[in-house]
Amino acid sequence: MKILIAACAAGALLSASNTGPEDATGAVAGKAVLDGKAPEKKPDFTPKEDELKGCHHEGHAMDMKDRSLIVDDKGGIANVVVMIEVKGHEKKLREEPVVMDQVACRFEPHVQVLHVGETIRYDNSDETNHNIHTYARKNTNINNNIAGGSHYDMKLEKEETFEIKCDIHPWMNSWLVVTEATHVAISKPDGSFEIKDLPPGEYKAEWWHETLGKGKETVTVTEGGTATLDLKIKAEKKKKGGRRR
Repeated sequence: MKILIAACAAGALLSASNTGPEDATGAVAGKAVLDGKAPEKKPDFTPKEDELKGCHHEGHAMDMKDRSLIVDDKGGIANVVVMIEVKGHEKKLREEPVVMDQVACRFEPHVQVLHVGETIRYDNSDETNHNIHTYARKNTNINNNIAGGSHYDMKLEKEETFEIKCDIHPWMNSWLVVTEATHVAISKPDGSFEIKDLPPGEYKAEWWHETLGKGKETVTVTEGGTATLDLKIKAEKKKKGGRRR
């Protein structure tokens, strides 16, 4: 049995797309906290006026803030994707495409998680053209323009994590986590997360963050209990190595 915990920039708890087996009565809960001073963040992007044409979207404020590392005043790291693979447990794949929207010239959510075999829908809710430029290593790369009001669907066949950018609007980027894991969650803005419906047993936990790197932990789940898994993540910016993870 394996747990994969990946840190990303989505900011809210994401429930698993499948229910656990009948004997899955335990849980894992904890918090991802920064250990040390946060790395210096990139400055917020200042676009030119002509770059914002078609970006203003009713109900969505323009946001140029860097979302690669979001930490609250108590050190909680936002946007941690939590994925658990339970051997012998059959995943229930979502039949409808999982949407990553382009709205107010931002990708929403900043990080999206799919099971291998599911379909991502790149939506464009803006009135301007956007460009989907993926930096995958195992899945098919695309570099396609998406007209306002349209979308592009793509099935994900391989497990990996990769960046997505819009070449038309250089401040736009996002991350896609494609996993074989059977259970998925995303941490809240305070860094907290919870995974329910786990069979009792010992699990290897791995976390990933687009800025801070990755690591592994071990956690033991008991029947009817909630195991604590607090992640103290070193505040060291990971080495540059391209846009694939």
